[in-house]
Amino acid sequence: MPPNNLFCLPAPRLALGNLSDSCHPYPIRLIQRGCSMIKPPVAKKIPYKMTLHGETRTDNYYWLRDDQREDPAVLGYLHAENDYGKEVMKSQKSLQERVLKEIIDRIPQRDHSVPYVKNGYRYQRRYDEGNEYAIYTRQPENSSTPEQWDLLLDGNQQAAHSEFYTLGGMGISPDNQTMALAEDFLSRRQYGIRFCNLETGSWYPEKLENVSSSFVWASDSRTFYYVLKDKQTLLPWQVWRHQLGTSQQEDELVYEEQDDTFYVSVHKTTSEHFILIVLNSSTTSEILLLDAEYADATPQVFCPRRKDHEYTLDHYQQHFYVRSNREGKNFGLYRTDHFKEEVWETVIPARDAVVLEDFSLFRDWLVVEER
Repeated sequence: MPPNNLFCLPAPRLALGNLSDSCHPYPIRLIQRGCSMIKPPVAKKIPYKMTLHGETRTDNYYWLRDDQREDPAVLGYLHAENDYGKEVMKSQKSLQERVLKEIIDRIPQRDHSVPYVKNGYRYQRRYDEGNEYAIYTRQPENSSTPEQWDLLLDGNQQAAHSEFYTLGGMGISPDNQTMALAEDFLSRRQYGIRFCNLETGSWYPEKLENVSSSFVWASDSRTFYYVLKDKQTLLPWQVWRHQLGTSQQEDELVYEEQDDTFYVSVHKTTSEHFILIVLNSSTTSEILLLDAEYADATPQVFCPRRKDHEYTLDHYQQHFYVRSNREGKNFGLYRTDHFKEEVWETVIPARDAVVLEDFSLFRDWLVVEER
């Protein structure tokens, strides 16, 4: 799928017949009415050499990369692919519509999530009949009117004036006073984060641009961590610290990942004492810790990255819990009070026939997900 969901864009119908290379940078064989053979457009091969780590390789289709989404040649080729796809699937149009209707008919028009309690409030997400987006609500945990919910966000109102809308994340500050929203109006997973005062309903003036949907509040409810994306590659690579009520230009860089094979995200432990800077490549992990109690905390490495070692981390009731493949490819679970790997205590050993997929920590229970 090309970037920006270009295969989903409406494309002008191309003229029937053959278009020569003099008109387009790729030969197009279009479909003629009544013709028994349907052939797709063929992208021209334009050799492009790239050298990295002392190795040179040739990419014949590098010209199809267009980070700005403005190259007429690339857009033209994608539109030609769209037209070809539509023509091939034209005979199935009624079936597509029937299947779509069946899927929609199976979705409840009115639905809601199971309420959950956090930090003195009960939260719920619901869908109303005729609406495509969720409505987010909350009420005090000890509310005397349990049927009355306060509106946090109506996704339908947010999406009303845009061709595309996705809510990437919502986070309430620890003091329950401020709501942070990560929203995408472009269909590129380039989010903007805004802040709303839940007491007054007013929005703070700043907006954090070109960020991922991953963010975390510190304990003071004023300090806010988020991940900036590279403007060209859209790779999440920098962690920044923001102070509520200030501009993005005043923010402080906390961490920058130099290896472009790693993705960066931020999370909070179950204990809410630590903020995790999580660095993942396809086969290697590394996690840095920030003390959520300090607005000027500096990151500390929990377990340094090494080739093919993957791990995830959580903290609760004075213990770190680590899911790691250090002793087996199917992962084991370990507990420790220290960063040193040699003192990790085995809770569940790595097994040959069972994959430890994930784990969750509760006050009285440890829940593991296995396959």
